[in-house]
Amino acid sequence: MSVETLQQWASARKLQEVEFVDGNLKLGDETLSGNEMVTLTTGDNNNSSCQYTLGSIFLQIKDPEQSLMVYRKACKTYGVNDPIKASDKQMVISYFTASEEAAPEETAVEQPVADAAVPPSTEDKKEPTSVEKRPHHHDKKRDRHHESKHREKDRKRSRSKEPEKQKEKKAHKTIDPDKLFSNLSVVVGKREIKAKRDAEQAKLHAALSTEGFHVTPEEIAKYKAENPNSMVHEIPVGDSSSILKAGAGKDLKRILTLYNETMSTKQSNSKKSSSSSGTALQSPAKRAYLIGKRPIIILPKGMTAPITMVNAYDFFAESKFVPRDKMQQLLRTTGQQPKTVFVRSVNARLGGGKVEYELMDNPKSKLHSSKDWERVVAVIALGQSWQMKDWPGPYGNPVELFGRTFGFYVGMEGDKIPTELQGWSVKQARLNRDKRGLDSVTYASFWNGLDEWMTIHRPELLPQPEV
Repeated sequence: MSVETLQQWASARKLQEVEFVDGNLKLGDETLSGNEMVTLTTGDNNNSSCQYTLGSIFLQIKDPEQSLMVYRKACKTYGVNDPIKASDKQMVISYFTASEEAAPEETAVEQPVADAAVPPSTEDKKEPTSVEKRPHHHDKKRDRHHESKHREKDRKRSRSKEPEKQKEKKAHKTIDPDKLFSNLSVVVGKREIKAKRDAEQAKLHAALSTEGFHVTPEEIAKYKAENPNSMVHEIPVGDSSSILKAGAGKDLKRILTLYNETMSTKQSNSKKSSSSSGTALQSPAKRAYLIGKRPIIILPKGMTAPITMVNAYDFFAESKFVPRDKMQQLLRTTGQQPKTVFVRSVNARLGGGKVEYELMDNPKSKLHSSKDWERVVAVIALGQSWQMKDWPGPYGNPVELFGRTFGFYVGMEGDKIPTELQGWSVKQARLNRDKRGLDSVTYASFWNGLDEWMTIHRPELLPQPEV
């Protein structure tokens, strides 16, 4: 009944008079609930259907020409939560437009205008001479077929009228003179700027052009004859190519002499360096107090760091990253403390052997002398300078610290790199949030870098060769 009432309002062209208040549609003494869910069915065999509230349908058919944004805004204003989909819009409009413009189905076949507009089918041309011989139900079936065909034709006409109306509206759109002149002034201004820039570039090219400055050998000879002292202080310019070109009157003995002197100097320097290195190997280490000591790896204490004392042993000793929260829960369950010492084998190309490393995150309370601080081989950077606060001497300055130790930054994939870290000599690596098989990549990146650094800067902390 609600759909029929809405159809009557649409046929009587009274939709603009309907009030949509408190979720109800009111017209005179009649009131319809805007929240009532109705189902619209169209098609010859009722094979197309959609279901919306009466309020959503009313806001759509009230102004079929409105844009999608205007319709959605109206739905939001009146609290309609099921706006009609774009794919169902035409079906809803046609459903109520047909009831508004088309005549009743019984008279649709009898309208001469419709018959004139649409060519008659072959079935219409047949004379009804044999109708009397057919059963009565065949007549009804044929009439229903004719009626459905005319209804479909009416729908096609109504759809074809809508684009024409839209074209008419676009054609009658007025142009704002102020806006037109404003756009023209902008275009003219841009052309004037371009013309001015082109003129300046043309002047610049003309000023830099070499036209009119060509000098011939005859003019140079004439100038030298008139000014004999002009070339006294000039130095000939040459390069490696011009020197090696042995033209007439050129002697290359001087070049051979310079080459022999240079090569003899290099050979003598190489002999000196080899002899000095040989004596250095034979002489005792410069920092004998470091031999046999544990190298130290300092970790950050920040809660945002992926690797701290809680999970450092599993990563640096076993190449396995365990999130801090899971490791803390495991330690509480077992009642254990994080391990701080582990043994690692050194690569054979660096001499082989095993080294015992120590992990700590509070070096200020454990390292009391400069010799103790020299055991620090690596610092896992947090990316904030406050990590080194109150560290002694040059170790409190991040720039000097990472010049004395191997700096390494570990971040989670996708996290932003700290700004301060950009100015430090720190190697960066990432940990994947889900793929634990990639932890070995970061693990190898750290140890490859640290082994090479210790070979150069802290060889005393590596296994010593037997004498």
